[in-house]
Amino acid sequence: MPARLIFAAAITVMLTGSTRAGDAPFGFAWGPLNNVPKPSAALKDANVTLLVYRRERLQADMAETEIVVLDVCKAEGLQQISWAGKALPSGEAAVKFAQIVAEGVKKYGESKPTADGSLAWKDGVVEALSVSDNDGKHRILMVSRGPNFDACAKEHDRNSDQALRTRWLNRIELPN
Repeated sequence: MPARLIFAAAITVMLTGSTRAGDAPFGFAWGPLNNVPKPSAALKDANVTLLVYRRERLQADMAETEIVVLDVCKAEGLQQISWAGKALPSGEAAVKFAQIVAEGVKKYGESKPTADGSLAWKDGVVEALSVSDNDGKHRILMVSRGPNFDACAKEHDRNSDQALRTRWLNRIELPN
């Protein structure tokens, strides 16, 4: 499958989940997880376990993806999925980000800017942002949140030095 079609498929999956109500992106369902693929790393932060999937643990059709993180809450199960694309030259990233915005508008209507600089749909349930790396390349970041995210985030934020709602904006540094 050409890279442009792979990227378009990843955008569609991230923005829309599946066709069934309550489904999360990448074939997951919001809530308790029974079976998950082996992650590249698992990290614990307060009431949330982060399951991190890097290139070697991603499906072959996710060639444009650098990392996917599942935030699994102790009581609420899966409540946040974040996605980071590979670093791209500025022009290519702008084209791909425009595709994301167009798909978001098609699915949810106009986006609203957030205080963190992302574009949000569905009152922040879905967000997207293009960020610049130190080398001048750009990465596209997206996040999708489940129906019980606020309850999970409230518990998390009481016991962590990092807000769950904005963690997707921070780069996760993992050992090789």
